[in-house]
Amino acid sequence: MITLWNKDLRIVQVRHWITAATVAVGLCTLLLLVACTPPSSPMTGSLAMEGRPALGEPFMLRLELRTSMAFTDVAVSFVLPAGVELLDTPGEWRIENMEADQTYVFTATARVLENGYYKIVGLGRKDTPYGSSFPGPDALYLLVEGEDTWVSHDPPPNHWESAHTSVPGGGPGLQPGLIQNRLYLSGTLALNQPVTVVYEVTPLVDLQDAAVGIVTSIGGLQSSEPRVEVEDTALAAALRFSSYREGVYYWFGTMKSQQTYSFYLTLEATAGGQGGVRAGVGETGVVDSVSQSIIETGQSLALSLYSPSLAR
Repeated sequence: MITLWNKDLRIVQVRHWITAATVAVGLCTLLLLVACTPPSSPMTGSLAMEGRPALGEPFMLRLELRTSMAFTDVAVSFVLPAGVELLDTPGEWRIENMEADQTYVFTATARVLENGYYKIVGLGRKDTPYGSSFPGPDALYLLVEGEDTWVSHDPPPNHWESAHTSVPGGGPGLQPGLIQNRLYLSGTLALNQPVTVVYEVTPLVDLQDAAVGIVTSIGGLQSSEPRVEVEDTALAAALRFSSYREGVYYWFGTMKSQQTYSFYLTLEATAGGQGGVRAGVGETGVVDSVSQSIIETGQSLALSLYSPSLAR
């Protein structure tokens, strides 16, 4: 639903533009993962929260949009992820007129439905016929575990790092229907508690020159004990293992049709963060006298481990 508002909005005289520019510069420093509005933008946003976002408890969001020039037909909204809901506010307002050098205030009541990590955005947006816009966004990051909460304009610290290495099947895949594969965790990821990554591969054709790769985040997410199991142990022995740096594991060799190969890694989170695991399998063949991939498929698994206590 869209609600039309005009000059009846609550208006507060904005301070001098130099002050707004200073605030915007500060926000750009803090909001590491948000496309912050540059200080020269004629519309800037500031999002705040009143109350605590404990599980199931209402709290208020307050968005202030400051203008240095007049606008017409501005869209204003609170953007909430799954797991957080608005209680008394339309999804978007359409503002017919916004005067220069004013502050416009928008409020909404929301609540968190599930424990987790969330990013809430408040923004005003003026689109132009030429595809450009004057956005005024700001964001809040939430971590909720029952009554325990954490809120900041900074995202929680991510102590995991990417291994920056590709695996077979990282793209759209080549004849992916010729290989069945599944990637999952054997349990729940928790701090300092080992859990097993399982990558199951069942080729539907014989693979003569196969490569299987598993890549994990590194740093605060540690991996170890790579191994492969097949019901016929001789088939597992046909795969040569190669790992050339932390978080990167490869097997090369032949794989038999209709046999399920199970690849295992032990993961242990030693710090909070977000990242994941990527795994893939591919077959190399000769096409027009050139050696290249002829079959590829893969899976990815997004992982995160955040809590209010880890973020403090």
